Amino acid sequence: MSKRLTIAQAQQQLPNLPQELLNEPIIITQDGVPVMAAMSYTHLTELLETLDILTDTEFVTKLHQSITQAHQFAMRTEDLC
Repeated sequence: MSKRLTIAQAQQQLPNLPQELLNEPIIITQDGVPVMAAMSYTHLTELLETLDILTDTEFVTKLHQSITQAHQFAMRTEDLC
């Protein structure tokens, strides 16, 4: 589960947040309700790249086909042993 901080705590800990965000995002709350998340820039760019790939329907279709072919090949290979 992600660490949670109040907005006041996040403000106080801002100088230390970059190090803490290396492991996982932090949920920032106001009155006990999550209102934002903080994450490392590296994590953000990785997430955006993943979303970009997953929204490319042609790529995802080809990926699924390749995975299916690989499984079928593995099953045929096991039958030979």
